[in-house]
Amino acid sequence: MEADDLVTVHTVKDPTLAEIIKLALHEEGIACEIGGESQAGLAGAFDIDLLVKAVDADRAKKLIESHDAT
Repeated sequence: MEADDLVTVHTVKDPTLAEIIKLALHEEGIACEIGGESQAGLAGAFDIDLLVKAVDADRAKKLIESHDAT
């Protein structure tokens, strides 16, 4: 795996929560993409993946876990 490859660091069902996490990661300097968000009115029916570069994955997971704990 290359450092620039995208990896899934978290999965949610709520598109709003996905955006909040994406913004929080961005504020920490971690670029994040959202995968699987085009649910065509079926919000909550499918998983939404949060993807970051492999090089940022460990830090992103720790940040997400620290926010989940609060």
